[in-house]
Amino acid sequence: MKKIDFTQLITKKVLTNDKKHLGHVDGLGSVYFIVKDGLFSPRYYKIPREKVDSYQDGKVLLNISEQDTKKQFKRKYPGYFKDVQG
Repeated sequence: MKKIDFTQLITKKVLTNDKKHLGHVDGLGSVYFIVKDGLFSPRYYKIPREKVDSYQDGKVLLNISEQDTKKQFKRKYPGYFKDVQG
């Protein structure tokens, strides 16, 4: 797999491996990246970088399904940056 420059991913669309739109990259940490979906009642996902399969055509493609992503990585609070490094 080609090494991904994670700094290029900010504001890019995120798709799961079953081609479902999850949201847009909203922040980066050393181990995780944050995906945000929605403006008025946003949903956040704190996803390990190892779950990124590739970056193609301006989209981040994950190697995990929408259902598994929501089950494992969904966060309900906007204060995610304080612990994004962990």
